[in-house]
Amino acid sequence: MSLHGSCSCQNIEVIWHNVDLSLVPRACQCDYCQAKSAAYVTKSATRFEVVIHHKNLHQQIKHGSQTAVFHECAHCKDIVFVTVSIDGEIYGALNANIMDKSLEFAEPVMMDFSGQSAQEKLHRWRQNWCYPVSIRHD
Repeated sequence: MSLHGSCSCQNIEVIWHNVDLSLVPRACQCDYCQAKSAAYVTKSATRFEVVIHHKNLHQQIKHGSQTAVFHECAHCKDIVFVTVSIDGEIYGALNANIMDKSLEFAEPVMMDFSGQSAQEKLHRWRQNWCYPVSIRHD
């Protein structure tokens, strides 16, 4: 069984090969994530697949340490997921708010990672984020 989600206009769709709804989303406190009301869920040793229907509406944005890439839809402006490349492999986290079963997750907890170095973030992401992540365009 898998969890499904998409941006509001369904341009970017995800399939997460995970059935654990007991996860607690993390609401990043940076200005960008707060403005987008994003809260991220991950589970190591799970994978997700992304299908982007209109490549020209797929925006990739970097903030903070310029390490992670935030993927959003230019049409509806939703952040769908975030990725990072570590040793050539793509790890990712999903915006809990775009998942079909988002109401079944726990309430998000506020997290502030601004004090971490880029290396500390990479280590945390490698340990906690979903892997592998595959992205394809229709």
